[in-house]
Amino acid sequence: MSDTFWIVAGGQNLDLIATARKPFHLSDSTPGDVVERAGGVALNIARNLAMLTRPVYFLSVRGEDSVGRLLDEVCRASNLVLDHVLVRSDLASSRYIAINDEIGDMVAAINDMTAIESLTLKDIKSWRSLGSRAHREQRSVVDDDERFSWRSSGSRAFRDPDCPEMLPCAAVIDANLPEQVIVYLASEWDVPIFADAVSIAKVDRLKPVFHRLAGLKLNRMEARYLTNLSITTLEDAVKAAHRLIAEGIGSICLSLGAEGALFADGRQTVVSGYDFAVERQLDGCTEETTGIVNTTGAGDAMAAIFAWAMMSGYKLEGAARLAQAAASLTLESTGAVNDAMTKERLERRADSARLTLQVL
Repeated sequence: MSDTFWIVAGGQNLDLIATARKPFHLSDSTPGDVVERAGGVALNIARNLAMLTRPVYFLSVRGEDSVGRLLDEVCRASNLVLDHVLVRSDLASSRYIAINDEIGDMVAAINDMTAIESLTLKDIKSWRSLGSRAHREQRSVVDDDERFSWRSSGSRAFRDPDCPEMLPCAAVIDANLPEQVIVYLASEWDVPIFADAVSIAKVDRLKPVFHRLAGLKLNRMEARYLTNLSITTLEDAVKAAHRLIAEGIGSICLSLGAEGALFADGRQTVVSGYDFAVERQLDGCTEETTGIVNTTGAGDAMAAIFAWAMMSGYKLEGAARLAQAAASLTLESTGAVNDAMTKERLERRADSARLTLQVL
């Protein structure tokens, strides 16, 4: 895929993450640690992809404010191509606040995604041709002088006139995008599209384009909402995945939290997991604890690597193993993206004895 590029479209925001140091209680002040960092489902996915393949075109919107400038710096440091990121002077950049309990699991979150929810079809005019192979091939034939490809150079993108124009490989979208934008892009783009459900409040936006999705990443709550199935057992998860595939989705990546994940494509169903148990000595006694440092971003890493693996020719079993490996590496990182992730490290983790895979 060296002559192709990826597209990631969706949200970017400033994450404000508060983690309790003691047991968390509602309606009470709890001592803890608060950190700020760049985040957003689509941005996390784009950053993960850019560590394995380039170029990655990031399509989003931000405000012309201090948060927006911070997000821009992070994107450039991650070698994302930002030519199609919209900058709004009349809106603030998006923000996300999450409260985690003492073991790092989220207990509540609020997001202000007004900037991206304000997108109209007129705003995204330049996004249309980016994901259309037919349009780009036609344009390169019509005007050979305008053929170019984008390459990443440090934090800047530049034109290379000696290379033929690159074509899109695939796209990943998140449900932060307004429904009319999702429907429009799905109708105009002719590349495989993967999607992240984001939340129960937003996953309905993807329903009109289920038939266009090569893959959908979602969690247990989102799957329960979409299928009306109470997903308490593995059998329930299998039924939910198969029901979604029956609605036209090509493949499913269903995160089950501490129980791992389930992957299905209509031909095969695979369950993955990772053992985070760690033993440590405390006052002469052996205590079992966990290697999990942070839960934010693990699902985004899983979504990114699942899409990348499926488009790289891996069968479902291999894609599942790599996606679970990516999630586990992120869970061990303090950030929403593990900046130390490489293809070699990913493959080593995928081969780890701690990572389990079961074909159902």
